[in-house]
Amino acid sequence: MKVVDLSVVLYDGLVSFPSHPKVVFMDHVTHDFSKPRYQAPCEGYASKTIIMSDHSGTHMDAPYHFFKDGWTIEQIPVEATMGNAVLVDVSHKSANEPVTRDMVEEVVRRDNLKVKKDDIVLFRCWPGEWNAAGFHDCLSLDPSVASWVVEHKVKAIGLDLPNADINTNMQRNVHMELLGRNIMIFENVVNLEKLTKKHFYFMGTPQNLKGMTGSPIRALAIEEW
Repeated sequence: MKVVDLSVVLYDGLVSFPSHPKVVFMDHVTHDFSKPRYQAPCEGYASKTIIMSDHSGTHMDAPYHFFKDGWTIEQIPVEATMGNAVLVDVSHKSANEPVTRDMVEEVVRRDNLKVKKDDIVLFRCWPGEWNAAGFHDCLSLDPSVASWVVEHKVKAIGLDLPNADINTNMQRNVHMELLGRNIMIFENVVNLEKLTKKHFYFMGTPQNLKGMTGSPIRALAIEEW
């Protein structure tokens, strides 16, 4: 089996998006604190407390993120979070240029990609390191890409940026058009440059968290079984 991990490493102090809270990891119980309660060879146990946004790191948006009557994260069918996937690499674009439908269609033709119903499409938009200088200013998906996704009956998309919409687009057209149709969105998907295939199997299952607007995921690309 050949697997590529597409997930951001979460750590204490991580900020995934400027307006979101940082990740906080705290000791709940340490080995030294609990050791007196146990007998050798056990030398105690440790556990941590985690405080973070439900959109920290590599994560999945639930429709409820933008729709009051939409699915919360635990209501999303698990089969919507995994399936055959296609990589559309548009990272050759300028950072101040949005990803457009024309760009996507050009790459699909160039790379001879096959996008089928119920596929998952991952967009590589950023050529640099995740969260590096300029990362949060890189423009993401133009609304025309959402229309392309809907027309191709794709069941989910992902991208290597923290927002599927261009940050200054306060209509949030991509989120509205896709989540409004229960087409899932994965954000902060990393390591796309490490993929050796354009077609692979993707898994991005969220935590089973009741009532949440999103969830961190462990995103995996399985290139060979």
